[in-house]
Amino acid sequence: MWHNIESASALNSILSGSAEDSPRLFLIFKHSTRCSISSMAKSRVEKGQDDRISYYLIDVIGNREVSNLLAELSGVRHESPQAFLYQGSNLIEVTSHMAIRSGEISTHVDSLIQNQT
Repeated sequence: MWHNIESASALNSILSGSAEDSPRLFLIFKHSTRCSISSMAKSRVEKGQDDRISYYLIDVIGNREVSNLLAELSGVRHESPQAFLYQGSNLIEVTSHMAIRSGEISTHVDSLIQNQT
């Protein structure tokens, strides 16, 4: 399910859509392996996986530079856990901590798709 983002160039490639397998809808999850809330939020996302979304993971402990770069590029202050929903290169929604729920993410995707038709 998860595709790890381990470098600034990988993050830039995903956000710019320049990777050859760039998804149209994707979620970037900033995860701390030292935080039980982060583990719980990650598990919620995994249990409610939506096949319309590609899932990326940034380990904020092991890849602090990448995590900080996402905060800088998105203009959203770092928190962990944190979920960034993108449609192409557009940031659609950011949620953090206990507000991260896969059902709400899927509902947001439904709305995006419905608005395009």
